[in-house]
Amino acid sequence: MSGEVHLGKMISGSVKEVLGDEDLLLEVVRDMIKDEIKERIQKALEENPEIKAELEEALEEYYKAKMRQTLAVIKIAKSSVHLGLRTVPADLQDDVHKELEKEITRIIDDTL
Repeated sequence: MSGEVHLGKMISGSVKEVLGDEDLLLEVVRDMIKDEIKERIQKALEENPEIKAELEEALEEYYKAKMRQTLAVIKIAKSSVHLGLRTVPADLQDDVHKELEKEITRIIDDTL
């Protein structure tokens, strides 16, 4: 009996070693489900050009809305910087401007 338990632990350990823990298996199953859903949606869209066009239009509107939101966030950040700079004591303004310029340049360089 103890040999069977030991063998069971060895097999279980080997399976875990090869496949990882149950999180990996769950991820694989989730990916399989997602792939199946994607295939069904793609098929339904191919069969219904009107729905596909409607969805594409809605996605375009959503994308533009997200870009408008991003632009608004940039404008808020810009206004906040201007407001913050007005509160900096005169003797620190040059240092703050230099550091701000370095940071903005770094952000732009990282983005591009």
